[in-house]
Amino acid sequence: MFLALSAGAIQAAEPAKISADIQVQLDPGTVLAAIPDDFIGFGYETSAVAREGFFSEKNARMVQLYRALSPGGLVRIGGIIGDHTRFEPTGKPEPHDMKDTTVINQAVITDLGTFLRATGWKAMWTLNLGLGSKEAAAQEALAIQKALGDRLQSFEIGNEVNALKRFNKDYPAYHAAFLDYKAAIRAALPNSIFSGPDSTSAGLDWVEKFAADEAQDTQLLITHYYRGAANSPKATIELLLTPDSNLDSKLAKLQEICRSKSLAYRINEVNSLVGGGKKDVSDTFASALWCLDFMFRAASHGSAGVNLETDVNQHGFISHYSPIFREEDGSLTARPEYYGMLAFATAGKGKVVKTTVGNTSVNLSAYATKAPDGSLWVTLLNRDMAQAGNIKIGLPPGYTKAEAYRLAAPSAQSKTDVTLADAQVASDGTWSPKTTEEFSVAGKAVSITVPATSAALVRLSSK
Repeated sequence: MFLALSAGAIQAAEPAKISADIQVQLDPGTVLAAIPDDFIGFGYETSAVAREGFFSEKNARMVQLYRALSPGGLVRIGGIIGDHTRFEPTGKPEPHDMKDTTVINQAVITDLGTFLRATGWKAMWTLNLGLGSKEAAAQEALAIQKALGDRLQSFEIGNEVNALKRFNKDYPAYHAAFLDYKAAIRAALPNSIFSGPDSTSAGLDWVEKFAADEAQDTQLLITHYYRGAANSPKATIELLLTPDSNLDSKLAKLQEICRSKSLAYRINEVNSLVGGGKKDVSDTFASALWCLDFMFRAASHGSAGVNLETDVNQHGFISHYSPIFREEDGSLTARPEYYGMLAFATAGKGKVVKTTVGNTSVNLSAYATKAPDGSLWVTLLNRDMAQAGNIKIGLPPGYTKAEAYRLAAPSAQSKTDVTLADAQVASDGTWSPKTTEEFSVAGKAVSITVPATSAALVRLSSK
């Protein structure tokens, strides 16, 4: 369905305060970064794998929810439970929280392999450094390679290693243990590929040291990020809608480390509020806008990808921030944050190009990508809770057509009724746009109003 709407018609229907024109300029010739095909990812505690039948090609809805986002993303398996996991080839799988030991066997990781082949995705697997042994890690690595085959992207040794008690914040002690593990695993599996160090967001100094030590033998540098803590009084919807003033400098530091060592980095564990998220905050539409903005900020700073943490957490409950939420009956729901990922999957194509936003009081971000087909996608994120943004996009030479999808919900607090292009994710996990708005081009510019707490994905093309 196509709707031809004028900016005036949108303004008449929008009761909120509307800003003066906000100028957005695009520079397709200035490329900030390329977006890898496997940029989009999920992150799970290893205890999720211990749930029989969860990661399986027979879990058709989850397979389709993955495929709707990407034909080839990356799953990270580990988290804190990665350092509280034991592999028993023929043992009974037992999922536990961090107070006990999770047990996985060959059958459940074989099922994981079938799931990955059904989705086209790969996996990064965490080996137990916190409470395990190098001998057990080598045995587990062999089993993972056997089950996953070419679906195994890399191993990581330990989770949030800069916070592991056994090393007491001593990087040399950690690196010595890492080398012992790596040698044992390589003795059993000579072609093993590793990523590391897997630090908290406060551990960028460990990332830098690891890059200096392991640059010649590392797939990716990996670290974590959360906007805040779920148990903090500051953990509010307003926090999610307020840009983190420190994030860009952290991402720039990671980009600098990578450039100096010819490496790439990935935020392999990320979500809104650490600790499983906060009810009525992490499960609202505000999380979709936060997620979409974070993904573009990471991509703009050259990240190789992000893994949105989901499902059961180290405390044993299903995290409020889960993009794919598992209900008590085992059914899966696409939560608001999934729609943020879906919006990125739609507009985060090809290469990120330079975008400039004029002065405005509106809490607005704009990102642009140049897709392989030559079209430009401009993502306009209005996180302002009070003002609609009246945006005027200057069109680069050769672009004469504009159309848009809307990412919207009744309010920032909404937990349901989220839509992208006026469509929801179907019961079988599929999604397809319902409404595409077409805009007339006047004076080499196109105007679009983006209501408060919503986003618009504008596609510019030559025909």
